[in-house]
Amino acid sequence: MFYVRSAAVALAAAMTVGLVSASSHAGPVSVAVSFADLDLTTLSGERALRERVSGAVLTACGTRPSAEITMEMVRRACIRNTSVTAEAHIDAVISGSRSLAHAGPALPGTAH
Repeated sequence: MFYVRSAAVALAAAMTVGLVSASSHAGPVSVAVSFADLDLTTLSGERALRERVSGAVLTACGTRPSAEITMEMVRRACIRNTSVTAEAHIDAVISGSRSLAHAGPALPGTAH
């Protein structure tokens, strides 16, 4: 499981413009993304994880467009920046899972 964090960038961008609304988050937002049930050595498992993370990014940054242009720009920047960070985490998790799968079973009495 890993967490998708955002809103810090969105808040900073909004503050520079000076239009932080009362409904803005006061700090980073974390959304847990579980993948314990996925086989990340398969393309379908990888696809499912990417879809879950994409949904988590929208949850963290906001799913509904803002009528206020500045806040909408902040929301879009949050989605863009959080997605880039999340992709790096996804790639690392998938790579680690595939490395473990290719390593094979450990010999008795040895560390793996």
